[in-house]
Amino acid sequence: MGVGRRTSMARSQAQEKSAKAGAPDRAGSAPRRPGAAPKQRGIAIGSLRIGSVEIVLALIAGAVAWGAFQKQSADALVGQCAQRHERGDYEGAMGLCSSALAIYASLNEYTRLLGWRDGIFWADVAQTTDNIGVVHMNLGNNAAALQYHEAALALREQHLGPEHLDVAATRDNLGLVYRQMNDLEKALEFHNHALEIRLGAVGQMDLATAASKTAIANIHYQREQYSEALDLYSEVLNTQTQLLGNDHLDVAATLQNIGTVLKHTDLNASWERFESSLAIIVGIYGHNHRTVADTLNSMGGVRYAQENWDGALETYQQALDIALSVLGSRHPDVAATLSNLGAVLEKLGKTTEAEEKFDQVAPRSAALVSLHHPPPSPARRALKTCTPFMPRPRAVMSFSAHMFISAHMLI
Repeated sequence: MGVGRRTSMARSQAQEKSAKAGAPDRAGSAPRRPGAAPKQRGIAIGSLRIGSVEIVLALIAGAVAWGAFQKQSADALVGQCAQRHERGDYEGAMGLCSSALAIYASLNEYTRLLGWRDGIFWADVAQTTDNIGVVHMNLGNNAAALQYHEAALALREQHLGPEHLDVAATRDNLGLVYRQMNDLEKALEFHNHALEIRLGAVGQMDLATAASKTAIANIHYQREQYSEALDLYSEVLNTQTQLLGNDHLDVAATLQNIGTVLKHTDLNASWERFESSLAIIVGIYGHNHRTVADTLNSMGGVRYAQENWDGALETYQQALDIALSVLGSRHPDVAATLSNLGAVLEKLGKTTEAEEKFDQVAPRSAALVSLHHPPPSPARRALKTCTPFMPRPRAVMSFSAHMFISAHMLI
């Protein structure tokens, strides 16, 4: 090949490369000037350039941080709700729990829209829904309580299956509501189902199983089936002493349940159970505590049934002194104790003093429940954080990170 031809070919190749360099690419981008830096996407802040990937990661991190903050806020609201509920401020507890539920529900919906089919906060929604049902029960709103407990049950059965312990806890809660409505057959149905679940999951020697037995024993007591109630309470006491020891508040509660049943069959044995319970409570709380006053009131009822008027008078007076100190003069428990004292004074022939006590009761009579013949009342729900609680008819709310429930109550 000649030199002229090689020169011509080189010139042609150079022209072709030059044409390619100046032509737009397939995406239609403009030709880049020789030596120019490629264009970068993102945000420039001074000499710092933040790329698109970094922006996306920052947005994700911000969303996660916001979600974590919202979750912590909701958990804190539930904790405050539990405290209000334990103090008997049910209206305050309702507002706090409702706010927490709104946050949990929003978080769950956001995560559902992001791709989690059922959301990742459904358990918090279910637990808080169940807790609100507990608060409604204590407010006497039985229809609303049923609605919330049934919603919680549906969520838990959907995600956990029908044999899960959380399902058993909600079934016990529904049983408590039906007991409060005096539908004992329906209540027993729910409690028995809860007991079956717990026996299958954790067996006899477990506090959750003991809680279901307590709920069933309460119904037997309300039906005046004292033998059946006593057998179940005794099983519960055996479980509690083995798992908790002899000086636990739950043991004291069950001793009082047994003492209440024995008032119908053996007053001396009843007194002994209450004495044992009182010793545990005083050892934990000291003498100046509402629970001590409650227990003394029950013991005064035993002395009254024994027609030991002097003993009843002394015991009720002790209860009154403590109740006035810790609850104040206008509390309904104070009214109940004043009424009991008046009845004992009448038995002792001290009519004038009895009338004075009854006169003091009058302003509080709307809230009065006489303790001489206490009607077996459904457990008034208490909040739980896997927690102990004690006397007065009540059940439990369960709190974990989100708190409240599992039935456990006094008659």
